[in-house]
Amino acid sequence: MLKQRFLVHFGTNFITHFLGIIAGIVVARIAGPSVVGVLSYGTAYVSILAFITGIFGSAHIKLVSEGRDQSSCLAVYRRLRGISAIIYFLATLAMFLIQKYLLNYQFESKEIQIVILLSLLAHFLSLYEGYTNVIYTANLKQAKANLPNFYRNIAWHVGRVVIVILGFRAVTLASYNLALSCLVTLYCAYLLKEFPRGKYDKKLAKDYIRISIPALIIVIVNNITHYADKLLLAHYTNTTQLGYYSAAFSLGGMFMLIAMPVSNIFFPLFSKMISMNNWEGVNINIFKYQEFIILFLFPIMCILAITVKDPLLLVLGNRYKPSVTPLIILLFSTYVVLLGLPYGNVITGMGKFYIYAWTNVIKLIIFIISITFFVSPRFLNLGATGLACNQLVLNLTGNLIYLFYTMNYGKVRLFMKNNIRHLVIILISFIAFLGSRYVKNIYEYWWLFYIPLYLIVCYGILITFKLIGKEHWLLLTEALNLKKTLNYAKDEMSNRDV
Repeated sequence: MLKQRFLVHFGTNFITHFLGIIAGIVVARIAGPSVVGVLSYGTAYVSILAFITGIFGSAHIKLVSEGRDQSSCLAVYRRLRGISAIIYFLATLAMFLIQKYLLNYQFESKEIQIVILLSLLAHFLSLYEGYTNVIYTANLKQAKANLPNFYRNIAWHVGRVVIVILGFRAVTLASYNLALSCLVTLYCAYLLKEFPRGKYDKKLAKDYIRISIPALIIVIVNNITHYADKLLLAHYTNTTQLGYYSAAFSLGGMFMLIAMPVSNIFFPLFSKMISMNNWEGVNINIFKYQEFIILFLFPIMCILAITVKDPLLLVLGNRYKPSVTPLIILLFSTYVVLLGLPYGNVITGMGKFYIYAWTNVIKLIIFIISITFFVSPRFLNLGATGLACNQLVLNLTGNLIYLFYTMNYGKVRLFMKNNIRHLVIILISFIAFLGSRYVKNIYEYWWLFYIPLYLIVCYGILITFKLIGKEHWLLLTEALNLKKTLNYAKDEMSNRDV
C-alpha cells in the first residue's frame, strides 16, 4: 500500500495545488502583484516564530512508529503542542508590538499591519490542523491526515477568486482565511475523537524533549530560510517585488507537492527499516523513488523551463515579466529538493537528529551570505530573481551535505544508472533549448507543439538506449491506479486495517 499511501497524499495535494494555480492566476491578474505581495508578507511575518510549535512533531512520529504506547504519546504530545502554541502566539504578538511601538518601524502600509494581525490569529488556529496531521501521519493514515487541509484549500481557492472578482483585496482575503481556520479547527476536533485520551507521562515527555532538542535547531533554520527571505526581499525592495516572486513560487513550487508525502512516508518507513538494520530495503526504496522522479518528472521540468516564458506572460500579462526568470530557477531548485529528500529522511530515520541539526546550521550560514549577495542593494540587487538563486544555492548545499552523511554514517549507495539517465535527459534538453531559440520566431504559440515533440524525442531516446522499460510504465500506471488509491482511502476512513 506504499504507492497508494503516496498517491492519496499526492492526489489531494495535486487537486488543491491545481486549483491553487488557477485561483492564483485569477487573483494575480485582477488584484496585481502588490496585493499578492502583501498577503505573502503577512504569511511570512507570522511564520517566522512558528518553529516554536513544530519541534515535537518529528519526535511523536518517531516514537509512535517505534511502537510506544499510543495513548500516552498523544497525552504528552497534546500538552507540549498546546504550551508551545500559546508561547508562539504571545511571542509573535510581542514582536509586532515592539517593532511598531518601541522601535517605531515604518511598515509599508496600514493594510499590511491589519493583514499581519489577521494572519496571526488564523495561523494560531491552524496549528490544531497541523497537530491533527502529525497524529494521523504517525499512524500512516494518509487520507485522514490530508482531509482538513484538503477541505481548507478547496474553500480558500474558490473563496479568494470570488473575493477579488467582487473587488475586495488583501484585508478581506486575510479575514476569509481566519474564518476558514475556525471551521477547520472544529472539524479537526471532530476527527480526533477516535483517539484515546491517555495520561501524561513525565518519563515519556523527557524522550520527546530529548529527540526535539536537535529538532529545535532544524525548525528554527527551516523557518528562517523559508520566511525571512521574503521579509528581507520586501525590506530591500517592496511588496511588489515580493508579489513577482510569490507568483513564480506558486507555479515553480507546484512539484513540491510531492515532497510532503515523500517525507511523511519515508521518515517512519526508514525509521522502522533502519531499526531492523534493513539497509537493502532502504536502498531499494531510494532507487525506485529517484528512478521514478528522474524518468517521469525531470523531463517535464526541463521542457517547462525552456517554454514557460510565453505561456506565463499570456496568462498573467506582461507586468509579470519579472516573474519569468525566478520561475525557471525555482523549477530546478524544486527538483534538487525532490531528488535529495530520501537522504534527509535516512538521517532522521537513523535518529541522527544532531547531524540533521548541524547541517541546517551550515545552511543558515550559507543563507545569510547568499541572500545578502543576491538581494542586497550593496551587491547584486537582483530582487525576485536573487531570492530564487538563493533557494537554489541552499537546496544544492543541503543535498550534498545530506548525501555525504548518509554514505558515511549509513549504508546508502549511489546508483550509476540514474546518473546516466540524468546526463542523457540534460543533453536532450540542451539541444531542445538551442532549437527553441529559432522555433519561437516562426510561430507565436510554438510551445504548443514543441512540448509534445520534446517528450516524444526524449522518451524515444530513453527507450532506444534501454534507460526506460516496460516495468517503469507499469510502475507509473500502478502508482496512478485510481481504484486502488480510492479503495485504500475508503478502508482508512472506515478504520479498517490497511
